[in-house]
Amino acid sequence: MIRIREILDPDLKRQIVEKLAEQRGLSPAAVPEWYELDDADYVDLLNELKHPHSDLEDPNEYRA
Repeated sequence: MIRIREILDPDLKRQIVEKLAEQRGLSPAAVPEWYELDDADYVDLLNELKHPHSDLEDPNEYRA
């Protein structure tokens, strides 16, 4: 588990909060510092930030 307040990089924290708020239909200001993400949710958010439109791409594109 990771809490929002445990993310030390301010830019990454902002991006995570914004993406989480977008997914939950909230304002970023409504996401509290104590909010906990389990490891899988955190990785999903990081992957979404890394590849924002991956759900629109061809899944076979990444296969070797």
